Amino acid sequence: MMALRGTAARLRRWARQVGPFTAVALGVGGLLALAAAALATYTAVELARFARTEATRRTLVYAAGQPLVPGISIRAVDLAGTLSRLRYRETTGMPAAPGEFRRTAAAWDLYVRGFEEDQGQAPTRVRLELKGDRIARVLRERQPVDGLRLEAEVLPSGDRGEDYRPVRLADVPPSLQHAVLAAEDHRFFEHAGVDLRGLLRAAWVNLRSGRVSQGGSTITQQLVKNRLVGSRRTLGRKLREAWLAAAVEWRYSKAEILESYLNEAYLGQHGSLAVRGVGAAARAYLGKEIHQLTLGEAALLAGMIRAPNSYSPVLDPDRARQRRDVVLARMRELGHISDAEYAAARAEPIRVQVRPSPGRRAPYFTDYVQQEIEQRIGDTADEPDGVRVYTTLDLTLQRFAETAVARGLERLEARRPRLRRPEPAQRLQAVLVALEPDTGHVLALVGGRDYQVSQFNRALLARRQPGSAFKPFVYLAALRARRGGPAFTAASFVDDEPITLTVNGEPWTPRNYEDHYAGRVSVRRALELSLNAATVRIAQEVGLPEVIEAARALGIESPLRPVPAMALGAFEVTPLELARAYLPLANGGRRLDRVAAVRVVYDAHGTTLVVAEPESRPVISAAESYLMTSLLQGVMTAGTGATARGLGVTAPVAGKTGTTNDARDAWFVGYTPHLLALVWVGFDGGEAHGLSAADAALPIWADFMRQALDAYPAPAVEMPAGVSVVDIDSTNGRRATRFCPVVAREVFLEGSEPPPCEEHGWFGEQVIDWWRRLRDWFRR
Repeated sequence: MMALRGTAARLRRWARQVGPFTAVALGVGGLLALAAAALATYTAVELARFARTEATRRTLVYAAGQPLVPGISIRAVDLAGTLSRLRYRETTGMPAAPGEFRRTAAAWDLYVRGFEEDQGQAPTRVRLELKGDRIARVLRERQPVDGLRLEAEVLPSGDRGEDYRPVRLADVPPSLQHAVLAAEDHRFFEHAGVDLRGLLRAAWVNLRSGRVSQGGSTITQQLVKNRLVGSRRTLGRKLREAWLAAAVEWRYSKAEILESYLNEAYLGQHGSLAVRGVGAAARAYLGKEIHQLTLGEAALLAGMIRAPNSYSPVLDPDRARQRRDVVLARMRELGHISDAEYAAARAEPIRVQVRPSPGRRAPYFTDYVQQEIEQRIGDTADEPDGVRVYTTLDLTLQRFAETAVARGLERLEARRPRLRRPEPAQRLQAVLVALEPDTGHVLALVGGRDYQVSQFNRALLARRQPGSAFKPFVYLAALRARRGGPAFTAASFVDDEPITLTVNGEPWTPRNYEDHYAGRVSVRRALELSLNAATVRIAQEVGLPEVIEAARALGIESPLRPVPAMALGAFEVTPLELARAYLPLANGGRRLDRVAAVRVVYDAHGTTLVVAEPESRPVISAAESYLMTSLLQGVMTAGTGATARGLGVTAPVAGKTGTTNDARDAWFVGYTPHLLALVWVGFDGGEAHGLSAADAALPIWADFMRQALDAYPAPAVEMPAGVSVVDIDSTNGRRATRFCPVVAREVFLEGSEPPPCEEHGWFGEQVIDWWRRLRDWFRR
């Protein structure tokens, strides 16, 4: 208290010395300085928030560029559609400028702007020589090359429940830019964030009409409102909006602001997704790329911005047409279009997609990409100018995957009406994951039936029992090279008869599918027919710890317990985890430390922020990988996967079905040297669907693989060193002699070949020996 009295006294003495007016002036000045400092701090904080949102919106995610290599079918990959999305223009003569192409029956000529792998590469000419509809040879500037990738396409991104397709201002046609400016802020390039003339005009119009019929906000103010201050109608909020709009105009160029506005404008609800930006709106409502819009369509989208759901051409076509015509009239009044263009645009019919579009392409994949970016480089807002993320997604394979899943589930429900559920969230689900075996790249990913209904990514997060899809790890453990030789070979015999084991003091008996037992069978045949009893016998003889070791080596990281049911897949994995564990079987024995959706990330200046290539290490020999592939090829030709041939998959493929005993989960995993695909089918709630893998998962896999192998033909599997192929007697698994009645060729690890058959050769050898002696006697 004494200190306060002393301070007050000192202030009074100071005021008497300097005079009352000077004291007041200095006090007011101090308050003004404090207010200015507070305002500057507030402005800096808000501009930082604005910049973070801008960086996020400027983050562009790209699919992998379309490969152009010999063997590819330009029809199956829809090369013409890809070039259209990349804004290439078809010409009748030889392309003379970047972004042009010509096609004939014998070749396609492209004047390519650049290539995905060539940062800053100058435009160049490419010729694709054809044989039928397949690329026979690729020439770059008349020189043959092994292959190329076109420039990458931008993938839609945005928050969950939002369809967002960023576009560059240079890609937005002038008609759409003029339409938006005419509808929202025709003096945009003249004001400094706040248009005083526009405010006065709006106030006068509203006063005369007696209601709020016209707003005076500029495009910059609307952008600030969306990002920073919200839409509450208060004087304080409007003052903040005006101040920050002026600050944004000082910080950013007009072109940057307009581009941000066009990408961020809310354009209504289409299906369950909020449409964000003109790029998404063009695709959602009109089914077009932004550069394909007509003048009338540009005015239609521009007119929606003020009241998106009121002027939606889907919800109210007549009102949308009236609003479009108002925008066209304003464009004519401002001199952006002629009378003839105005009349022609007004005469355009409004054609919209009544059925909601799928929204974002590969939405489950783009969610996975966002997750990987956050794990590897953190918040992209740290890069104020945004980043460019190049992913592994093959848009052609993604299209095949989405089509196969949709067709397959509809077909299952049509054939078995008991599977159809009335609630969309309770319907039968499916996952499809496609990986590149050599690199671990995710080429396609479908995480569920309908992203608009459920954003839960089952490929990454659903934990389900793999059932018989786990059996290859059991057989690998049995066939691996060991000191003293493997426990089994593909030609070894095992009993497929009922077996009862004691587990935790209780009897446990594995059952075969439909309770069918094959008796004495070869190891190859046991895997081809997915025989449970035989598999459990093999696992018991090899040892459950050996099976766990084999599964861990290939990449199964989920908990495993050494109980007999483990050999039949009685534990939980994610689809992506199981697919990754099959990769060493397809790529010669190398385990990838992870699968990758992101290949490389660049900042706005082209500096590499991260290269996200998975690392690999050998975990089994190439010979062991080849042996397992041979067995799994047998599954496709003579086992549970044999129906794939009738479904159009005629190339040499390896694969394995997986059905749980309670028929809750159906799996299929199959591969070639260049492509591995996994399919899972089931209900989210775990209800039994009663379908085998051959009925549920295999048809979806075959539909995808048939399309994929048509577009990208598969090479043959090459036999590595350390493998031998010998004839065996199919009745006993021994090396065949000339007298064995049933002979087949079998694959072995070198040194594990069986001894010669003695069962069928003794009498024949005696006859041959007698004949030789008789022949020699006559010769003497």
